Amino acid sequence: MDHGARLRWFARDVLPHEPDLRKWLAGRLRGLDSCDVDEVVQEAYARLWTADAEAIRNTRAYLYVTARHIVGEQVRRSRIVAIDLVADLDALNIVDEEMNVHRRLSGQEELARLHEILQTLPPKCREAFELKKFQDFSQRRIAEHMGIAESTVEKHLAKALRLVSEAMKQAPAGAENGKRRERKFWKWG
Repeated sequence: MDHGARLRWFARDVLPHEPDLRKWLAGRLRGLDSCDVDEVVQEAYARLWTADAEAIRNTRAYLYVTARHIVGEQVRRSRIVAIDLVADLDALNIVDEEMNVHRRLSGQEELARLHEILQTLPPKCREAFELKKFQDFSQRRIAEHMGIAESTVEKHLAKALRLVSEAMKQAPAGAENGKRRERKFWKWG
């Protein structure tokens, strides 16, 4: 494809998706300080520009998957990951035909492991943690919902975070040779 044809393709098939992509990214990146919407969009455009445009069947899906991969790369490079971002990345149901099956299974195992760990938390810690991270309640709202003081909510959240972090550091049951695997930790977003 010559330069003029590539410009026309980009203007016609890629750029119209930018507002929706930015909206999606802005809503999903709230917990990842190292990720900037402008940087992700710019990098996605750079990758699309160098891609084989004629081989791309669904430009919108390709753009979103590319942006998702960029965010994933930044998450892997980061030492701290917001727990809500992990769930948010799965919220975009665009099939990535090139996704490695092993990577997908690994991510599903991580989420299943997190859910198992949450079941081991003391009930009040688990409830506060789930309200904060899965329902996006403020500490004040959690306190009202649970009928406890905000300072108690803070203690429950701190304890839950400590216990989840410690459990995630441990090698999962059945890990190869019992080796300890690197884990990413969460921070409050």
